[in-house]
Order: sequence, then structure tokens, then C-alpha cells
Amino acid sequence: MSSKSFFDGVTRSPTSSHSVNPQGLLTAAVGPVFLAAIPTLLSIIPGSDSISKDRVIPALSAFYIFWTFAATGAASVGGLGASRKEGLDNNHPRKDINNLTGLPLRLRSAHYNLMEMFPGFALAAALAQVSAPTNQNLINLLGLHGLLKSFVYYPAYLLDIAPVRSLAHLGATASVINVAWLLALGVK
Repeated sequence: MSSKSFFDGVTRSPTSSHSVNPQGLLTAAVGPVFLAAIPTLLSIIPGSDSISKDRVIPALSAFYIFWTFAATGAASVGGLGASRKEGLDNNHPRKDINNLTGLPLRLRSAHYNLMEMFPGFALAAALAQVSAPTNQNLINLLGLHGLLKSFVYYPAYLLDIAPVRSLAHLGATASVINVAWLLALGVK
């Protein structure tokens, strides 16, 4: 009986412990790095070197949009590719989703949870930007959501540490609900 491994679900050669299709994992690693270069390219635009206090929420939102859709999306696609001997079938990329296990399944599941949570964050951030763009408490709560989801929840999901993942999800969800509730109470 084999022991549980971080790379469970990644297609391997029957004669070695190496991945049959490392391109999937390479996509997971290189995709976000490439996408992360976009802000650097945008930074050469004159006047984009600092963020004013009333633009912190849009800046935080830009980071969270990148993380939710670009970085974890690339990792999810990489997991799909690594789970198949033939690599990712770009003509039918979702056909093998029901066969995912281990790391590829965790990559996809973590990505989809971030996408499921994003509308609540987006609504809270938009309302905060319109109603109280410089309220530090609201900014902190939105930042807490982004930090918990990006740097605690996502890694805990990939490493299969359920209690940490659940607590991070609970804290992130509570922070967004608090933003909406404070705005409903009229916080400026």
C-alpha cells in the first residue's frame, strides 16, 4: 500500500516516480509568473507609481482578481494537464474533470472556491468604494478577506490541511459579511 503524497493524482510513469506529463505542472508554475509580469509592464505608465488612499480598494480588488482568475486558474489548468498522460486536451479541457484526484483535484477545487467567493467580495468592495473609500476598517476587512483566501486558504487546500482551510474560509467569509453589514449601518 502506497503512502499519501502531495502529488497524488498526477499521472506518473509506471517504472518511476516522475510525472509522465510535467508540462501540466510547468503550466501551473509558469502561467502565474507570466501573468504577474503584467503589473510590472503597466507600472511604466506615467503616474502609476503610487496608490492614493481613496484608491486602495480598487488596488486590493485588482490583486484579488489576478489571484482568483489568473494565478489559480493557471494552476487549475496545470493540474488538469498533469492528471492526464496525454496532457491537457485543449479542444475538450473539461472532459476529464470527473476523473481528477489528489493534487489536480485540489488545484481545481481551490480555484473554484475562490471564484464562488468572488462575487461577495466584489459587491462588498464596490459598495465600500462608493460609500466609504477611505474607511480604514472596511479596507482592513477587505484586505483580511484577500489575505486569508490567497495566503492561508489556498495553500491549506493544496496541502490538504482541512482545519486551517476551514478556519481561513470562515474568517474570509465573515470579513466580507462584516463589510456589507457595516455599510448597511451607514458607516462612512
